[in-house]
Amino acid sequence: MFQQMRRRLALWYVGVTAVLLLVFALAGYLYVQSTLSERIDDTLDHVAEVVVATLPSEPPQEPADVAEDRVALEWFAPTGERLWSTLDMTVVPRLHPGIWRETVTLSGDEAIRQVTQPVYREGQLLGYLRVSHPWFEVTKPVRQLLLDLTVGGLVALALVAGAGWFLSGLAMEPVRQSYQRLEQFTADASHELRSPLTSLQMNWELLHTQYPQHPQVQAMGGLLQRLGRLVDDLLFLARQDSQGVAAAEPCPVDALVMEVTQEQVALAQAQGVKIHLELPTLDNPDTLTVWGNYSQLGRLLTNVIRNAWQYTPSGGQVWVRLQPQGDSLTVTVQDTGVGIDPAELPRVFDRFYRVDRARGSNGGSGLGLAIAQSIVQAHQGTLHLTSQPGQGTLVTLTLPRFKGLTHRGSADRR
Repeated sequence: MFQQMRRRLALWYVGVTAVLLLVFALAGYLYVQSTLSERIDDTLDHVAEVVVATLPSEPPQEPADVAEDRVALEWFAPTGERLWSTLDMTVVPRLHPGIWRETVTLSGDEAIRQVTQPVYREGQLLGYLRVSHPWFEVTKPVRQLLLDLTVGGLVALALVAGAGWFLSGLAMEPVRQSYQRLEQFTADASHELRSPLTSLQMNWELLHTQYPQHPQVQAMGGLLQRLGRLVDDLLFLARQDSQGVAAAEPCPVDALVMEVTQEQVALAQAQGVKIHLELPTLDNPDTLTVWGNYSQLGRLLTNVIRNAWQYTPSGGQVWVRLQPQGDSLTVTVQDTGVGIDPAELPRVFDRFYRVDRARGSNGGSGLGLAIAQSIVQAHQGTLHLTSQPGQGTLVTLTLPRFKGLTHRGSADRR
């Protein structure tokens, strides 16, 4: 759990830094590109302005002198015919009189920036002057800048990832220590409660033999049972958080579902609820096998099925279904009970959280679904719950199938 939280926190560090680096890199890239482009355009505009100002009233017959390096001049007749040029290129770009400024790609990566200006004398079109400059003075430094930004960004992200992992570890350490102290307190308190509970249970049994029908004696027995279950649940959660899945083995889920359902049928019938069990018929029973702890999975199914019939009024029904789906097994438990308000669903797996307002007064300690969720997560599965008030509840349990078994052997517990 803490490793997952640490990874999440480190990923947030890297993600936020990556977005900031991308924004700043893009801004810097666009700024440099725009600055270089404007510098070349200013040069072309200046050259065109100077040349046009020095042209005679007649069309020039020879190239004008240009002080700017790498700037080429071309003169076109009003008809578009090129008369002379200082542009040293085999392929001559076509004249576009209606376009004032353009970038022309000649071949491959070779491109030039051009400014075309019509020249008028006494109201008549004398011709067109086109001024050109190689575009590589923009593309070359911009590409180098893009490469530098990419390499620098990746290096920065790698450093941020390392720093984020280190800082997330520091940030999680106080939380880890607090959680461990809480786990230790829970385990110690549960252990310390076992001895007085045992004594109380023995005294109650003695009292019950003398006054078996006394209502207060019966109520005391119920309270002792609830308190015993609460201590067992707290101990289980403390061990589950620290140990995870213990003594994992191939577990036949069909046998497990049948066993747990049969245990719950009599209890549900006493409340007037009928439980239906639906198991698939398969040629290869190993398809219904998962890798895990048989006892923990049994506790998981017991909590889910018991919740279903406990919160179903007399005359209601519960369906328990098992189906293989791809690489996983799905167990669904559906009831016709009182249901849960959708606003309460995000918290039903929280420890000690009870939805008494929606589900009546039969609630337990509020640890049943928390224990179920803990077991499912330890087995790399998922537990999903959907419900509507007055329309019952559907619990969907998904566990990854175990594929390495050729026969059940000792794992078959039926």
